[in-house]
Amino acid sequence: MSKVKLCVFSDYHYCPALYPQDQSGLDTIIERAHTADADVILECGDFAAEATKNDGFLQKLLNNKYGIKTAFCYGNHELEQVDSLELLNKAYGVDNSYFYKDMFGFRFITVDTNFWYDDDGTLYHYPGRDVGSPKGWDYDDNAFGKEQLEWIAKTIDESPYPCILLGHTPVDLSDKPDHKEFLKIIKAANEKNRGRVLIYFSGDKHRNHIAVVDDVLHFNINATYNGEWRPTKHNLFPKEFTEGHAMAANCSIFKDPLSAIVTVEDDGHIKIEGMETDYMYGVAPEMYGGPFQCDGYGICEPRISSGEFFLNNNKK
Repeated sequence: MSKVKLCVFSDYHYCPALYPQDQSGLDTIIERAHTADADVILECGDFAAEATKNDGFLQKLLNNKYGIKTAFCYGNHELEQVDSLELLNKAYGVDNSYFYKDMFGFRFITVDTNFWYDDDGTLYHYPGRDVGSPKGWDYDDNAFGKEQLEWIAKTIDESPYPCILLGHTPVDLSDKPDHKEFLKIIKAANEKNRGRVLIYFSGDKHRNHIAVVDDVLHFNINATYNGEWRPTKHNLFPKEFTEGHAMAANCSIFKDPLSAIVTVEDDGHIKIEGMETDYMYGVAPEMYGGPFQCDGYGICEPRISSGEFFLNNNKK
């Protein structure tokens, strides 16, 4: 039997010009992974707005001091402050924005949800800095594209191992055509080979959401620090906390960096050890007009829930 232990987190949003979180939260997550004896640190996008910047943050994760393996995907914010996708791939040490790694008896498949279709159906990838927005650009399209969907189906079908999928955008509550096709691919793979796909990790929503769809666990991981972001500043934090961080007063911020320890067994037994913290300075969304619902994913809360799941009718 294969079993892998993961330390998972998402949406760190490291960008000192915008938010107050420094690099110490990543140290905390890496220490949690080490203490839990995790095999892989898994990160689900929006890690850093300037991921190619040579300040050691990206390498702190990829070449962490304990040598723990990593799995990751790109969010939209990785792409906003780089000049090209090619430069981002080079910084992360990969050849493409979607790829797979076989580790610990599982296939980790990274997908890229940063595509969108313009008005005439032409597929584009989310632009880098100063590229501009082609006609019909939609920030929330979060598409895969036909070529990637075909690659996902093939990569799952040809895997000799159970598959763990990760991408920035959740799909379980979506009615978008590409997301529906993604779910169909997963369902068909499990109908052909029971338990071929066990879990899909995602981020993006800054919410605490877990669901099982067609015997696949969909774990939408809460943000590491940033809670509810709003376009209008609430100005509820002390001035010294927000000074130098342009968007700190636009959101609630968690006191401790959120992460979870997830143990996945190849028979479908999955255990999540979450955590709970407080809001910095007690500033919760309810203090600036909330709570706010988010596309069916619930309201902002400073926690990642724990839980135990038995897929494929597996009861131990």
